[in-house]
Amino acid sequence: MAKDLTALISQVVAEAEQQGLWPAGLAVAVPGLIGRDGRTVVRAPNLDWHDTDFAALLPDELAPAVDNEANFGALAELWLGEGTPRDFLHVSAEIGIGAAVVVDGRLLRGTRGFAGELGHVPVEPEGPACACGGRGCLEQYAGEEAVLRAAGLEPGEGRVGLLATRAEAGDEGVRRALSDAGTALGIALTGAVNLLDPETVVLGGALAALAPWLLPSLEAELARRTAGPACPVSVSRFGPEGPLLGAAHAVVRAVLDDPAAVAERA
Repeated sequence: MAKDLTALISQVVAEAEQQGLWPAGLAVAVPGLIGRDGRTVVRAPNLDWHDTDFAALLPDELAPAVDNEANFGALAELWLGEGTPRDFLHVSAEIGIGAAVVVDGRLLRGTRGFAGELGHVPVEPEGPACACGGRGCLEQYAGEEAVLRAAGLEPGEGRVGLLATRAEAGDEGVRRALSDAGTALGIALTGAVNLLDPETVVLGGALAALAPWLLPSLEAELARRTAGPACPVSVSRFGPEGPLLGAAHAVVRAVLDDPAAVAERA
C-alpha cells in the first residue's frame, strides 16, 4: 500500500510541476474511523485497517490530513452545494455506508472523532454478522455488496452503475433489492433524525445514483417512524465525487486561512 501511495502522489506532483504548479497540501478521504489527530485510521473494517498511522505513509512536506469520506462529502455539500442548510445529515456510500452530521455549519465529530457511523447502526439486532464485530448492521442490508447479493449480482467495479441501469430497465429483482435497502436506510435514519432533528438528509456517494429506487421506501419509513414531521431528503448533485471535492477544498481553504504557512513549505 505504501509503495502504491508513494507512486500515485509522485505522479500527481509531477503532473502539477509540468504545468508550473506545486501542491499546496494533501487530504485523503478514508472509509473508516479517523482519530481526532487527523492522521490515524483507528478502524476501517472494510479495508482491514486497525490503528494505522496513515499520515506516516504520506509525504510530510505536503502537510497531509486524513478524514472520513462521509465528512469530506458533507463539507463539499456545505461549501459547494446550492442552498444547503447549516444543519443536515449527509449519508454516503462507497465501500460501506457512512454519515456526517453538520450542526450550525460545522461537523459534529464526537468525543473521539467517530460521530456519524450510520453503517454500523443495527437495523436487525440478531441479523447477519458484520465486519465491525456487530450483527444486523445497516451495511448488511443497504451496503453495496449486500444490495448486489440481494439483486443476484456479483460484486465488482462499476456495479452501482449496473444496478441503476437494470433498475431503470425494469429489472424487478434489482428494484426489490433497492427498495429493501431503502427501507433499511429509513429505519437507521429514523433514529438519527429523532435524536438530532436535522433540517434535511442528503444522500451522497453511490447512493445518489440509486436515489430514484431507494427514496420511496426510505421516505415512507421516515414518515412512519419519525416523531415529528418527516424530515425531507435530498440528493447530492456531487454523487461519488463529493468526498474528493470536499478533500480538495479542505486544502484550498487551509491555504486561504493561513497563506504564510503554505508559503513556508513552498
